[in-house]
Amino acid sequence: MKRKVIAITGYIGSGKSLVSNFLRQMGYKTVDCDEIAKQISEQPDTVCAVKELLGDDYVQNGHLNRKAIRLKVFSDPELLKEYQALFFGTVKSRLNDIVSQSRETVFVEIPVIDAFDFPWDEIWLIQCDRKILFDRVAARDGVTADSVAEILSRQKQPNPTRTILNDGDLSDLRKAVIDALAQAKL
Repeated sequence: MKRKVIAITGYIGSGKSLVSNFLRQMGYKTVDCDEIAKQISEQPDTVCAVKELLGDDYVQNGHLNRKAIRLKVFSDPELLKEYQALFFGTVKSRLNDIVSQSRETVFVEIPVIDAFDFPWDEIWLIQCDRKILFDRVAARDGVTADSVAEILSRQKQPNPTRTILNDGDLSDLRKAVIDALAQAKL
């Protein structure tokens, strides 16, 4: 069977990480682009570049204040593009390395699907009811509904190969993932 590279994407709070966790538990290889970006954000040159772009208030003890940065950059489209440009090239490069070394299907959790061009074999879009999404993100991140709305307004949704609904409980989501795997013949 040909190795596939499948993107797992969706709005913040939609359940991308839950889907990735299910896939990992089932023995599939998963990669988290946010985790790659976090590793990049710990590099001193990245910290300096962010400090230069946003100012001293967004770096604390040599580390990025991700929550403050998220609130700042998602409120300004041009600043968001500049901030993302600091990461996307390196994330793509590391993702290419991981994929090229794998002989098996790789699932890639990627919140910003249009971050860079990539030859996805499939794109799985995780969706849920907007109220559920707002409640999840507000509870998880301690942010206001307005902050969630601002972030959502900046996230683009792709034309997916498959859509997985995450409006129910974990067993419903697991079943939806298993159904998607069957449809993808994996």
